[in-house]
Amino acid sequence: MKSLMFSVLAYILAVPVHVFARGAEGAYGQTDSTKTGLQFQIDSPLRREIFSLETLLTAVLNVLLVLAVPIIVFFLILAGFNYVTAQGNPEKIKTATRSLTYAIIGAVLILGGVAISEIIESVVRSFQN
Repeated sequence: MKSLMFSVLAYILAVPVHVFARGAEGAYGQTDSTKTGLQFQIDSPLRREIFSLETLLTAVLNVLLVLAVPIIVFFLILAGFNYVTAQGNPEKIKTATRSLTYAIIGAVLILGGVAISEIIESVVRSFQN
């Protein structure tokens, strides 16, 4: 059981690597005819230039969001699995309820932080215009 959970967690943590992978055509669709075979480039989400606290916080929250969403989904699935395997045992149901509650609280905090930063950014931009 532990090896299965470790395998699932390793796959979930590797998903962002697949998302940021790019083909041999490069960042702007340019192809390099000297390269052969399948090649990938991983772009960092923090690669853009950071000149203010606002852009730094936005970049950090975006990285946190990319890392946290698969983990939150994993814990939600794990809590559902614990509910199914509880088979009426009150202690296991209590543990599953607690893990589901903590997963939802974590999701609300992370998604709420991103939403609040977007709201503040839009309000500040509206006053700048």
